[in-house]
Parts: sequence; structure tokens; C-alpha cells
Amino acid sequence: MTVFSDKASDAAKEYSWNTLQDRLRDSIVSTNSSVAVSFDTTSSIVTNATGFVVDAEKGIILSNRHVMSAGPSFHKATFFNNQEVFLQPFYYDPEHDFAFFRYNPAELKGVTPRAIRLAPEKARSGLEIRVIGNNSREKMSVHQGELSQLDRNVPEYRDSHYESYNDMNTFYYQASTSSKEGSSGSPVVDIAGDAVAINSGGNFYSSSSFFLPLQRVKYALEYVRQGKIPPRGTLQAVFSHQPHVKAERLGLTAELAASEGIDTECSTGVLTVKKIVPKGPADGVLKVGDIVVSVNGTVVPGFPELFEILDAAVDQNVSLRVFRSHEFTTVTTTVQDIYQVTPTRALRLGNSILHELSFQEAAARGSTAVTGIKIHNSSGGMFLNADLGRRRVITEINYQPMPNMDALIQLLQTVHYGNSLVVKVRDFKEPRDEAVIVVHFPQVAKPDVLFTRSLKTGFWSIEPLKLPRAYLPLSDAEAELGVNKDDSENNTAYTAVDGLATRIQQCAVWIEAYPICPANGYNSADARGTGLVIDPQRGLILCSSRLAKNPTSNISITFGDTRVSATLAYIHPLYPFAFVKYDPAMVDYAIPALELSSTGTRLDVGDSVSIVTDTEAGLICSTAAVSERCLLSTYACKWCLEQRFFNIEQFSLSPSPAPAGSNIGLVSSNGTIQGLWMCLPTCLHCNTVYKNVGIDASLIWPSLKQLQTSENIPTALRVLDVEFNHQSLVKARALGVSDSYIQRLKKLPLAAQSILNVNRILRVRSPETPSLEVGDIVLQVNNCHVKSIDEVASFDCKEVELLIVRKGQEMTVTIPTAPLCDPNIRKLVCWAGVYLQEPFHTVLHQSVRLASNVYMFMYDAGTPAMAESYHDNMFIVEMGEHAISTLDDVVKVAKLLKDPKQAEFNAEVAANKEFKSGTIPGRDVKIRAVLINGDEIVKSIRTNDHYYPAWQLTRGPRIDDSWVYKEI
Repeated sequence: MTVFSDKASDAAKEYSWNTLQDRLRDSIVSTNSSVAVSFDTTSSIVTNATGFVVDAEKGIILSNRHVMSAGPSFHKATFFNNQEVFLQPFYYDPEHDFAFFRYNPAELKGVTPRAIRLAPEKARSGLEIRVIGNNSREKMSVHQGELSQLDRNVPEYRDSHYESYNDMNTFYYQASTSSKEGSSGSPVVDIAGDAVAINSGGNFYSSSSFFLPLQRVKYALEYVRQGKIPPRGTLQAVFSHQPHVKAERLGLTAELAASEGIDTECSTGVLTVKKIVPKGPADGVLKVGDIVVSVNGTVVPGFPELFEILDAAVDQNVSLRVFRSHEFTTVTTTVQDIYQVTPTRALRLGNSILHELSFQEAAARGSTAVTGIKIHNSSGGMFLNADLGRRRVITEINYQPMPNMDALIQLLQTVHYGNSLVVKVRDFKEPRDEAVIVVHFPQVAKPDVLFTRSLKTGFWSIEPLKLPRAYLPLSDAEAELGVNKDDSENNTAYTAVDGLATRIQQCAVWIEAYPICPANGYNSADARGTGLVIDPQRGLILCSSRLAKNPTSNISITFGDTRVSATLAYIHPLYPFAFVKYDPAMVDYAIPALELSSTGTRLDVGDSVSIVTDTEAGLICSTAAVSERCLLSTYACKWCLEQRFFNIEQFSLSPSPAPAGSNIGLVSSNGTIQGLWMCLPTCLHCNTVYKNVGIDASLIWPSLKQLQTSENIPTALRVLDVEFNHQSLVKARALGVSDSYIQRLKKLPLAAQSILNVNRILRVRSPETPSLEVGDIVLQVNNCHVKSIDEVASFDCKEVELLIVRKGQEMTVTIPTAPLCDPNIRKLVCWAGVYLQEPFHTVLHQSVRLASNVYMFMYDAGTPAMAESYHDNMFIVEMGEHAISTLDDVVKVAKLLKDPKQAEFNAEVAANKEFKSGTIPGRDVKIRAVLINGDEIVKSIRTNDHYYPAWQLTRGPRIDDSWVYKEI
């Protein structure tokens, strides 16, 4: 790189730093960018950054590539007078960290920006500069500094396995300005107000800021002004700048350099080959460690000189003079169009995002060829459900090579949606780290669509991908045998046990649950574990609620060598178990009948049981004894509002079995299933804490009988909405329980000597409604002594008569029961990226009041809701001046608010039509909501009907009804 003169600029005589902000404020904007679809180096996210006007007449704003992102996104800019305009993501550089937005100048009112001149020639060491931008969302923040390094190699921000952008093949400037998040895209200006660089990043642990030089930016701007894409060439190689002293160590002395025209006095170093992408133009021509001296006879001391030649020679041969093994040699290769290795299409398949591998990722993540289909790490869906590890590049599907998107789409036209796919994948950095996995299509998912980028606007059109939809039975030769946790190998490891324990092993099946979307306070994380076929004639499987915490889950069951789809039949609203239902006709597999202990029997302390444990090696049988019985109470989390379990009597075992994967059978000596041993994930400050508990089979029996006699889910339970706790007889006497009552208790069996007091009120009722109070001791229910927690946990009547002790006095009270919120939801709506459903039980426990029956508990990354910094955990009471009380109201209003221009917009984008405006179909909607603490808020949201259309999931009342996805 050429060393610039340190001569002071004459501009200092004409301008003052005091007037700089006034001169530039109308030309610098804060940007709000929402990445709608994870793609290439970017995951779905909302960011706030900076841009600045570089052509006021044509409405062109310069910012960073990592601000715009490479994938489907939408953006708006806010000028100094707070006027907002929508932006077209017209152009991002395939290699360097800059991008150009376009806006319609006619939409601006009250502000007249002037173009900030790009002056890369002004950059010099010691130049005093200002970085002006949206630092930490503080508009027009000014940071001062001096340019120091002008020949720094590109900064590396993160580990190469993250989906993050890293620049390459360019110099970076460095200065200490302490600029932070939000300053990305800020102009780095001199006293005259000319941009000498663009702020691109910084060091989190220091005050260092990194600036991208403007040589290639200025080159690209001339094409963007004409509405054209600037020619960009690549050799698919990564170069590094090394100082002359290191070049001498490699053998290139000053004398040898001078013989080839390199002036070591006026340049700071040379370019060396750092990395070569396999199968690219440089592969077999250049070697790592080569020193590039000249190209086509022109000396290239730095990146600007090299890429000025390459960009002008796309699809042409170039001659490179390199220093290798202590001698000069000349090699020839063809410059490739970099856009040929820059993907412009993304496929959403089974909720996974797939796209062609880019040169940017192939070079930055590791030396891997630019071929294959990348599975985006942040998308989730059917491919990431298959435990890929870090293997993210598809090379084959069904033994057919997958070099690009065309090959993938062509193959999918021959695959039935219900069939499994045999997929070969490899790692980015370790191409030899390969695996063959089996991927299964989900029963229900968002529509499979193809996103295609328009070169005229940067918008992405959306085209439905029509696959053969006949859903076939999920059965394949690669499926697991027995209880298997890995699609790629069989881990059947049964221990031979006689009697009922052997039958339990034969009834154990492997359950996989993959949620369609968040619900009931739980996100879309998948769950896997063991279940027990409890009724093979009706196809009922008993499992832990750990596998069923999200009611929208797609369920699949593995029986021996057969994999079948199933439905989540019933989640118990109070106890931690659920039932899954499958079609018995789909299973050609003999399953013995199991007898579940009926109501009234339980395991007491000292009882010996045989226990079938779910371990990594398979199902293992052992013996244990009941060591303790106590009340179960899991943690209450005020942030994610996951389900709590309370008012349940649990038991412990000694010796304690290995942690349960999901649930296992406890076999008593009388030959029946007496209970379940399970692992419950609970939430403590949004950190998962696992707890192993045992529950009696008598709690399960009533629900099983209802499912065996009805096709519909059981009726809702009714509760007192309080949490009970055990009290010792000593404390009970001190709290006012009479001696005569305590003497009667002593005559009962030890297990029936139960004193329960109210530990917590779960839902506040109106003052007019009779209710229990904290500290109340419940002695009788409907004139019957309370022998266990089960007798007060739930009821089938609207009111109960209780004998209680309150403030030392016995009294009889009649307390109305309340319906327990049913976790078996049958409807969920997603609008503007916000997930809406009826309130679930934990919400009512945390809420001050029930403002409506529409509860917002989560939103997706990159959505309009995230762009407006919405709260989650709130009740929606009004949308666009329309009162909201039910989900049906939301659907009606969503239809009214839908932008009718969406179909026309998508067709015009697909036709590569040019627009002046950056507006995407949608509306500004006012939202009135009530937080769970009772505070009322009013906010606006800009919907996006193009990337985020409203949709709903619905399910019928039968236990074997499946979810149905439908756009609103």
C-alpha cells in the first residue's frame, strides 16, 4: 500500500469542527433493518445502525453489508427531523462490508439532504476524523479520533462456525473512537465533511474502531447511480497483506523486489496468498504463501490495485507474477464473476432454510469448495431436527449429487412429501467430516416456498414450491430398531428380564416431538424420549409432559423397524403426563397389553418395585424401594412463564435410578404398573433445571378411561386456584387445629395423617367471591376428612364445602371452583410475527387481571414486532381501533388489515420490475395491550404482508385431529 503524505489539508482553513454536525445532520440517517429469513451470513434479527446519503438526487444511502444482510429483509431510515422512509436493499457487495440502499426523494418533506462526498484519497495516518452516527441508538452521536493504521488486515469478529459476516481481501483503517453498536455504517469524515471511510466494526474489549476504505465503494457507486450492478471479479482466493520485513523472511529481499518494480520505500508491504478455495480459478494455479507481485504487468502493492484489475477483467484471463520458492514465476488463470458464487435463492423446506453455498462462507468458514446446499443453522426445521452437529452442507440427497439449488428443486419434484430423505452432509471446515442421516418431512409445517432476489430492487419474490403432497406412512429401512436415539445406528440394548418388566420393554417406543411454532410459553425446541404403549387397540401411548409441553408438536413414533406419525391426544393440565395417539392399523408389530393400576392404589414408603430405566444403552431393569413421599412443587419463572407443577404428591426411590430420558415404568410385585418415574424440566430464571420424580399411576387412570371411552379430549378440570403445603401436627396445633381433631388423625394410618394449609394464592378473585386465604388449613372437603393432596387438587363440581381453620378459628365455607386452563389448545394465530393464543394457566397465576382472552407470549426474530421493540407476555385488547377479546376477533381484524397490494407486489418483484419507493405491502396499526402487571400500553406496529403474512393453526375437537395451517 502506498504511504500517504502527512501534509495538512487546506480544508482546515475553510471549515470548523463546530459546524460539522449542522452541515451533515440532514445527510446521516439511523436505519432499522429486519432480516425476515435467515440466509448466508445472517440470521433473522432486527438491527439499528447508520447510513449516509451519497446521492441525494437519486436517493442512494451507503451503509454496511452486515446492516443490510444478504437475505430477505426490509428496512427504513429515519432522518434528523424524525421523518421515516422505507428503503430498497438495492445492492450489497458479495465480498466487502458495504451496501447501497435506495429511497424515493419525493417522499421526503421538511428535510433536504446533501450528498456526502466520498474521498478515499484523503485518508492518511494522523488525519483527525469524526464518526457520526446512531451509536447505541443515540441519534447523531459524534466520536472523535485520528486515523492510525491504514494497512490493517481485515478484523475477524467471531468464531468461523457462527453465521456471521467477515470481510476479506481489503485493507481496514483503525482508530480509537469508542464507537459501539449502532455506529455501523457511520461516515468517517474529515473537517470538510467528506467521507474518508465507513465505520464497520470494533473491538468489544477496547476502544478500537475499524473502518472500511472507500476505493471499491466509490467504484461501485458509479454503477449503482445508473441502476446497474458493478462488475466484480474473484479468483476464489483470500489474500493477506504482509510487511516487507516478513516478505524478506520469505526470501523476497529489497533488491529482488526492486527488480520487479516494487518500491519498498513508498509502500508498506506486499500481498500474499492466505487461502485458496478448492475448485476455484486459483486452485492449482496459486499456492498458499505465494507473494503476488504484479497482475498483467502492473505492480499490486495492496488490495485496491489488485482488485481494480480483477474487477475490470471478469471472464478474462489474467497473468500473475508471483514469488514462490525463492524465485519469480508467471501463472495465468481466468477471473470469475463473483456473482456466480453469490446465492440469490433460498428454499424453505419443512421449516428449514436451504440455499447454495457462497464464496463468502466457503472462504471464511474454511477451505471448502463453493458447491452444495447449506442448511442455515438458525432456521430449525426438519434438517436440524436430525442432529447434524456442525455438518451443514448437503452434498447428496437420495444418493443424487446436490451441487446447486436447481438440482435440489428437480429432485424434490420426484419425492412424496411423506417420504424420508437420505441426506449426506459435510462440515464447513472439515470436508472429511461427513455423515449420512435420514431426514423426515413434518406432518404440518409452514408452506414450502422459494425466495428469489430481484436485481432491480433487492426485494425477494416468494413462489410456492409444489411438491407431491400424498402423505405416506413414515416407514423406511433406515428407521430405528427398538428404542433408538440415533437415525444413523441401532442402539437396541435390552437386558433380558422375565415377567412384566419384559413386557414393558416391548411396549416402550421412541417418541420424537417437533413443534410447528411456540405455544403455551414454550419455544420451538424439539423433544425426544421414551413412551409406553398403554392401549395398543386404541393406539394410546403414555409419556412424560416433557415430550408434550408444546401442543403444536408434530409427533412421530418408532415401533421396531416402523416409524409412524401420531397426534398429541391429551396433555393433562395439572399432572406431568400426556397421551399420544397413533393409528394401530399402521403398525405391524405385536405389542402386549399392560395393566395400569386403578384409582385408590399407590406406592407407599418401603414398597419394593422393579423399575425399567431409559438409559443411553437402552432399557435396563433394576429394583428399588420407595424411600419418601412429599409434595412436588417446581420453580416459578416470571419471564418465560413455563408450566409449573404443584399440588402433586411425588415419591422418591432408593437407590435412585439413573436420570430418566422421559418416562419409565415402575412395576410392583402384584403385577401392575404402579407409577411412573420421569425427568421434569423446570425453569429457574429461564435456565432449565431437571428434576427426577415419581408419580402414582392412580393419577393417570381417570384420564386413560376417558380417552378409552370418548373420541374427544377430556372435559376441563376445576380447581381452587391455591397451592397447598403439608404441615406437621405440631405446627397445625399451633395454628389453631383442635386437640380432638389431631387425636382423630393419630388413629388413621400414617399416610392419611395429612394436614394441608394454603401456601399461595394462584389467581386473585374479586372481593365478592368467597375464596381461601394464605394460612388457611383445610380439614374436610364436603364433610370428608382430607387424607391426601389428591382430594383437593381438582374437582368435577362448581363449588365445594370446606371445613377450614382460619386465624385460629374453625369454620365452614363454600368456595366456588374455577376451570383450569386447558393446555390442549385448538387454535393459535401468528400476526406480524406475534404469536397469540388463549391465556394458559401460568399466565393467570402471574397476571394482575385477565384483560382479554388473547395473549401474546412470544414473537419471532426479525419480525415487525421485534422491530418495534414489543413486550412479550401481554394481553391484546385492541388492534387498529377494533376491540379484541377472542382469537376469532384477531382473525377478523387481520383480514381487514391485510394489504390488498401484496399479490401485485410479489408478481412485480418476480418480474424484476424497478420501483422508486422502498415500501413493502403492510399497514401501520395501533395496538392497545395490557401487561401481566396490569400496566396498559399503546404502541404502533408496521405489518409486513410480504415476508410475514398472518396465519393460523387450527385443530378439531377429536384427540386424533391434526393441526391445519392456513394463511389468513
